[in-house]
Amino acid sequence: MLRKGLQLYNSGIDNIGQQILINTGTESAEHITTVEYSGNAFIPKKSWRPLTPKEHSIIMTNDHFNPLSKSVSVGRIPQKVINLIKKLQLSECTSLFDIEPKFQENEELVMKINKELDEFLKNKSSVQQYKFHRIAKAQPNRETTTFHFINKEYIRYTGLHIDESRKFTPHTAYKSDNRISINISSESRYLYYINLSLRQIYKLYHRRKITTENIVENFLNDFPDYPVIRLEIKPYQYYIAPTDNFIHDGSTLGNKEFDITIVYTGKFDNY
Repeated sequence: MLRKGLQLYNSGIDNIGQQILINTGTESAEHITTVEYSGNAFIPKKSWRPLTPKEHSIIMTNDHFNPLSKSVSVGRIPQKVINLIKKLQLSECTSLFDIEPKFQENEELVMKINKELDEFLKNKSSVQQYKFHRIAKAQPNRETTTFHFINKEYIRYTGLHIDESRKFTPHTAYKSDNRISINISSESRYLYYINLSLRQIYKLYHRRKITTENIVENFLNDFPDYPVIRLEIKPYQYYIAPTDNFIHDGSTLGNKEFDITIVYTGKFDNY
């Protein structure tokens, strides 16, 4: 059953309930043939449905001061930033390799975007501690989006996972920073996540040795019926999340266009 854990803060999105679905758990990715997954990869089952009122009360919070290690947030960037990003005309890109040159060719416009984004991000971090991480790019219609290279050329998708921005244990993951991921593509993307912190998962085990290296595989093997949340991130919306401290992945399933996000890492505690 769904337990209380990380909670979702709505930063001004109308009808947010229409962007949240829940399912009946996870399964091995071994049956996926369109791309190659790692041998121990897991993905959400496709049994998506809306939240019940009780599930909604467990998932959501109105607490603006909820600790960043226990909070996911969704909102929309300012219209002034949106108007500038649209001028980049990223929809003209016919390949993922065209995206980076688009930014390089429009240096003055990118500087304006960076300036306006910085003003926005200052209000999201009470200590104004953050830095640009990357422009993340993904193919459309992918069950999950995170992958790693083998020998710099061979790609394997990882499935549901935790990030490791620094060295930590399941007990200390809550000390990590969080991140903001801004959808600047033309279609919605999706954040899949388990709403339990690593500490909560660790406490489910008593004698077995659980580490950051095996906690995801153990949990998804042992608790395949624990539900996954699917949060829709529409164009020019963002999510803030502690990606070191919970199991998650992105998805572009059903999309036709390239997925492009701007990612910053830091201490984003003003949701």
